[in-house]
This record gives sequence, C-alpha cells and structure tokens, in this order.
Amino acid sequence: MRRSFIAVLAVLLIPAALDAAGIRQKKIKSQPFCNFYDLMTGNKFRTVLQDKQSSAYGRGFSSVFTRSQRRMLCNNIKIELLVPPVYEGRQMWLGTVDWYKTLRPVFYPATVSRRKISSVMIDMGHGGNDPGALGAFSKEKNITLRVGKRVGQLLEACGYKVKYTRTTDVQVNLNRIGTLQRQSGSDLFVSIHVNSAADKSISGIETYCLTPSGCASSNGGKASSTVYRGNQQDAANMLLAWNIQKSLLARTRAVDRGIKRARFAVLRDIDAPGVLVEIGFISNRKEERLLNDPEYIDRIAYGIVDGIIGFGRSAKPR
Repeated sequence: MRRSFIAVLAVLLIPAALDAAGIRQKKIKSQPFCNFYDLMTGNKFRTVLQDKQSSAYGRGFSSVFTRSQRRMLCNNIKIELLVPPVYEGRQMWLGTVDWYKTLRPVFYPATVSRRKISSVMIDMGHGGNDPGALGAFSKEKNITLRVGKRVGQLLEACGYKVKYTRTTDVQVNLNRIGTLQRQSGSDLFVSIHVNSAADKSISGIETYCLTPSGCASSNGGKASSTVYRGNQQDAANMLLAWNIQKSLLARTRAVDRGIKRARFAVLRDIDAPGVLVEIGFISNRKEERLLNDPEYIDRIAYGIVDGIIGFGRSAKPR
C-alpha cells in the first residue's frame, strides 16, 4: 500500500511534458510557444482565460499573466518573463523557454537538481576606490559590506561554510569574481548590491539571475545567443531567486520590484547557482535610513538566509 502511494505521489510531482498528447505547440516569429490552457490543465492547474489577463491556480500557486507584457504575478510576487505571452483570440500562448526556465523551476522545484549545499560565497558589491551608489549620507560599498558580513554570520550559525569576495574596504575586479567563486568551490553564490534612481520616490527590492541564452534581459537590449558558464544553472538560478525574493519581502515588507534577468559580470562565470540582490534604493531618503539601521540590516540578512535554506530544502539533491 505504501509503495503504491509513493508511486502515485511521484507521478503527481512530475510535470506534464510539452510533447504530451494534447499540448499544442507552435512557432510565432521563430520563437517556440506552447498553448497556455493545454499546458496548465495538463499539469492539474485550473485556468481562467480572459481578453487581457489569464490566470492559473494550483499546487499552492496563484499566477496572473497579462497580455503582451513580460511581467507576471506568482503568489503576488512579480516575475519578469523571458518572452511576452501572445494572445490569438481567446487563446494564450506561453513562451516555451518560460516554462522550462521560469515557471517549472518554481512550480516543480524537485525537477531542479543541486549538489549538497555546504558552502556559500557572499559578494559585497563595490569597495575601495569604487564607492558604488551614493546616498545623502552613506555609500553603497559600506552598506553591502555590513549586510554581507551579517549574512555570513547567520549562515555560519546554521552550519554553512562561508566564503567572501571581500571582508574589508577593497575593490575586487568584477571579472575576477567568477574565478574566485570557482576556486572556492562554493555551492551557492549571492551578490549583494544597493540600487539608485534619478526618481527619489522609487524604492524596493529586486533579485536578478542570469539571462538564459537566446533571450533579452529584463531591462532591455537585444537577445544574445552567448552561453555563459552560469547558464548551466538556469533553472536553479531561477529557483534560488524565487526563494530569496519571497523571503526578503516577507522579512522586510519592502516594495516588490520583482525577479528579473540580467547578464551581470558577477553572474556570468560562476559554476554554482547564483543571484544578485538589490536590497533597496540609497537614492530614497527613507530607504537609505533603513539600509543603515542595524535592525533592518538584520531583516535583510535573515531574508537572504531564509531564501538559501528554502532553496536547499526544495531543490532535488543529486
């Protein structure tokens, strides 16, 4: 009886393959798409299809997609899709790359393989002659150093080995960070940064993972066919970003600026799942004060650690 139950459970945890009978696929402007309704119902999600929005509910997730927009909501957390959904009449078509690189890792984390997570590398953005973003009374390089050290302390208390790209006010060449990570043998990589904007009202947290090959980054630009070392971890990168972003928002109650993709230098050449986290806007007076408040720094640090632990629990060990 127990074996029978486990076998049924295993089947339920396996996502329907795109080549399964009944899941329509087509190319639109040379880009592969799959039919949203077929895909979601094939994976036991309930769907609601409307003229400008489509939703899917199931497996503890509520997802909302908007016509011709890359931004979607998953459990009210913003995610930037790699390809805007296409509507043809009342049918919605989802980019196949988004099923494999965006949605499936979140909906089915057991499909994401990981090695045993015993060590984490923390990269504190900027340093030395590079102050990073400047606020009214503080510098990005000092905030990232304080936050990174606190993250490291908490990780060590949880039994992880912690590696750092820097522990003092020194500048580390961006092109060397990938090498440092690989040499360290760390199982995860987290780069901590502080944002800035000309519009001083903008605030919030956003988490980036590496843009997959053949796709455009979230902040614009052309699609690139270059395959970086970090692209070997595309699905794991997304799952790590999801866990860290949702944990940070839960701890801080900050504005959600979403999970995004970019080809940042620090993410391109690592050989472990990695993300870059923008923990707030130094250009926003209120958020700058928070980023220099030890209690708020603790919230951010706990959020990052919660996300790392959540990733480790959800991804499938090799």
